[in-house]
Amino acid sequence: MVPRKYLKLLFVVCLLSSVLLVGGCVDYFESDKERITIVDSTGEEIEINYPVENVVTLTSDSAEAVRALGAEDKVVGINDYMSGDFWGDLGEIDSVGNIFNPNPEEIASLEPKPDLVLTYTEYTEDLEDDLKPFGIDVVRLDFYKMDSIEEEIEILGEILDKEDEAEELLNFYNKHMDEVKELAGDINESEVKDVYIEGFEEWSTASTNESNYHQVVELVGANNIAGDRDRTYPTVSAEWVLDNNPDAMMKVVQDSSVLGYDVNCTENAEQMYNDIVDREGLSETDAVKNDELVLVSQNVLSTMQNNIGTLIMAEYLYPDVYEDIDPMEVHEEYLEDFHGIEYDGIWYYSK
Repeated sequence: MVPRKYLKLLFVVCLLSSVLLVGGCVDYFESDKERITIVDSTGEEIEINYPVENVVTLTSDSAEAVRALGAEDKVVGINDYMSGDFWGDLGEIDSVGNIFNPNPEEIASLEPKPDLVLTYTEYTEDLEDDLKPFGIDVVRLDFYKMDSIEEEIEILGEILDKEDEAEELLNFYNKHMDEVKELAGDINESEVKDVYIEGFEEWSTASTNESNYHQVVELVGANNIAGDRDRTYPTVSAEWVLDNNPDAMMKVVQDSSVLGYDVNCTENAEQMYNDIVDREGLSETDAVKNDELVLVSQNVLSTMQNNIGTLIMAEYLYPDVYEDIDPMEVHEEYLEDFHGIEYDGIWYYSK
């Protein structure tokens, strides 16, 4: 988790010369910038050029975060995967690769030149060394993990000089998450539902707080039947699921043709749903027998929109407890107010 004292605006490398005795500061790369020290999600102190005017978002999560703070005009480079109506004009910006295979030369050749690159805490460990000769910094912020997203938004707000916008976004995020936490306390122990979480692959499940999927299920007041596993994403068997006989099942959907912003019909979701209920080992569970199966897009579970996924699961599992919560209304507010786009798409499916 990112330390709470996340950003230390320490002006550390102002090299004085005889010319600058009348006032001024020399940056290591550019004379009109200063060097400040921050702490990113790796826990490391790093120096960056400040003010930050031009940014490369090597991950879709960082691009969403930047746009949510109203700083999309600072983005000069994006990753290969940002296509579709959700991204609008942002998706038309020059691509410089992806988290697995970024192109340092393309990043350095962008006009205007980037001040820094935003990427995940994992992957491309050599990126800092690759970009250092060009005077481009790397900041590692994930923007999808529930345990660190609040601190990361605060850090980004400081970096981009968007502190007020970051505070507004966090107030929106926490308002609904706090409401869920409060209402979850009203669920009687006898009413707690056992849930089987399935990831992208058959029989892949989730455990530990390293997984948003696990945290979402537990947060709304349910019990993840794989919650005591040591591995974050263990593989289980049909026999194991049947032995645990879950009351409900949440299937995480990665395929953007099944669920997501650009989906306008339920045909593919219905096909996936039917395949699951017909699968040996699931058809005999209480979850399937009682139609307690919901498909949920990963884009509202393992992204900045994980609060939306939380509301969806809360309403689905305990409609009486969370009767005043409307996930679609909250989602519409997020997309319109923080991204300037209309609500669209199909984000979850059940019968």
